[in-house]
Amino acid sequence: MRAAAIETLGKLTDPANLPIFQEALKSKSYSVLGKTLVAIYYIDKALAIKLSKELPNDVRKIIATPLTRIFIEENDETELEFIAQNVLAGMFLNNDARIQSLYKSAYEKIAKSNNTQAIQNLVDDIIAKGILYKQFNFDKTAINLLQQMVDFQKDSGASNRNKHIQIIRTGLTQLVN
Repeated sequence: MRAAAIETLGKLTDPANLPIFQEALKSKSYSVLGKTLVAIYYIDKALAIKLSKELPNDVRKIIATPLTRIFIEENDETELEFIAQNVLAGMFLNNDARIQSLYKSAYEKIAKSNNTQAIQNLVDDIIAKGILYKQFNFDKTAINLLQQMVDFQKDSGASNRNKHIQIIRTGLTQLVN
């Protein structure tokens, strides 16, 4: 109930509500925390990003969806590794075409990047979801995503591209039986 109220107040994007949001950050509810960070983001982006980076990792994992969206919208290169762990959910588990597109762009950015840990995190997530949702043929989608990543790396100027291609191909072997 409180999370819904915070979300509604956040849509008003009224800076006068900032004290309410700052108080809501003390909540033990992860839903309230996530909605609060998003609400703050639309009033004071710098503050929301600062607050999100100060959160403990266990909390960041629980409220990954709003954090990932904030980091993607801000084009925050320092959070590629975190984004990589959560980008598939936004691409496939969201009905909003604009948000899907936003996450797809983030997937492509990571897939073309020279960030080895982000590549590894993305490959791990693709494999995990490919196996988990095999009954829905998501393993085939996962294979296509990984093959696309290989192509992106081949075309990139990434200095670690050979290492990344090896990581991706190793992942492919876990999905191809």
